[in-house]
Amino acid sequence: MFPFNRNSRKEPVYHQRIDILPIALRKGIFFGILLAAGMMTICSPVFALASSAPGGGFARFNEGIPVYWPYHVLLISVGFILLAAGFITVRFRKTGSWYRIHMILEAGGAACVIAGLFVAVYMVTLSDVPHLRNIHEITGVATVTLIVITVVVGYLIRRVQKSKNIIRPSHRWLGRLSIALVVINIVLGLLVLSLVLNR
Repeated sequence: MFPFNRNSRKEPVYHQRIDILPIALRKGIFFGILLAAGMMTICSPVFALASSAPGGGFARFNEGIPVYWPYHVLLISVGFILLAAGFITVRFRKTGSWYRIHMILEAGGAACVIAGLFVAVYMVTLSDVPHLRNIHEITGVATVTLIVITVVVGYLIRRVQKSKNIIRPSHRWLGRLSIALVVINIVLGLLVLSLVLNR
């Protein structure tokens, strides 16, 4: 009787795991589509502006960076706040839904930072200035790349069971490094902006 009861108690859990896996995959795919749609919505004004440049070419410097830098700063600032809030949620999780909150905050922060990069590329192009010419721009591209990698690694934590002991610490340290680089690059950006606007 005991082995039978023991197996009967385990059997529903086994079937439950089989049923949950497709649901988790569907939720992941739905979340990815929702995130992509949100990023396209945020970035669509940049694409629209790019197609309306006078004469189909580059405009003057004063029509680029001096006009669009507030949008870049706003998106990066909101992205940093969301990323920091997601980090705080993990460190001081006091609710049962901390993982979902962390995931939403970090994905939203990553989307804002990526949108901020789109605005930066557009305003530099519109100003007819070469790209990647200073430490702020180079560090910015590296930081956004690292944030995307961190989000992808975080997504894999609950989906790759065999390497969880490697993926979880990697995600934590990548997240800390990403937030630190955002802070450093914000300071560098303010210094570069003060030089550019006062040229």
